[in-house]
Amino acid sequence: MRTSTTIPALAVLALLAAGCGADGTPPGERASVPPAAAPSIDTSGAELWLSFDDEQAGFDGSPEYGDAQGGLIAGQVVTANGGEVRVVAGAAGRGDALEFPDVCDDSSGCPRAMVEVPADPALDPGDRAFSYGASVRLPADRTAIGSNIVQSGRYGSDGDQWKLQVDGEEGLPSCILRSGEEIVKIRSETSVADDAWHRVVCRRDADGVSIEVDGDVHRKAAATGTVHTGLPVRIGSPGVGDHDDQFHGTIDDVVIDVDG
Repeated sequence: MRTSTTIPALAVLALLAAGCGADGTPPGERASVPPAAAPSIDTSGAELWLSFDDEQAGFDGSPEYGDAQGGLIAGQVVTANGGEVRVVAGAAGRGDALEFPDVCDDSSGCPRAMVEVPADPALDPGDRAFSYGASVRLPADRTAIGSNIVQSGRYGSDGDQWKLQVDGEEGLPSCILRSGEEIVKIRSETSVADDAWHRVVCRRDADGVSIEVDGDVHRKAAATGTVHTGLPVRIGSPGVGDHDDQFHGTIDDVVIDVDG
């Protein structure tokens, strides 16, 4: 049985006087936060579920993560400028997760990393209902103007797109779908930038688009048309270039589900 330990008041004062936190954390270091429970995850019938629990070497030796359901689709780590993804603990009971590079304020040469899943017809929704989501953990000091969690297709490029991202210092997640020239965006008012685990899912059906954060659903009625990218799915960033919107937190349990 685990027993709790209470730090005497005089000891706390001594730690604070030495510049440490009440838990003894030295100055300049973030205290370790134990994994928190995450909402349940529905993977039944999904075309892809990356749990990041089983790492293997890809064709070029880079880490690769297979479909946790035993499918043939896999995601491979791609990096630039010394960037890496670190295997860390996921939410309680959820195994491992991937932590992406920390914030970098340099104008170029920042560490970059993503997980890339090759283009596959099974992941291209067309005019079908589909959903895509992930569990994320993002400290408030690791937000950015744009932080991309999972997507296919790119902003400013030809073709269609679907994307889940976190916007601005407030840490508000949003879903974006582009069909031709038509763009639909829906944003949640629930911040995920609090260093706790959150489950965020985007859904598109015949009647519109919704975003769900920990069970709280916000919906927009909109016709999105056919969404066909024919491009890879990228997790953690749209690319590894200088101006790509790198996500700086931790990602787990990416699930893509296309009705069909």
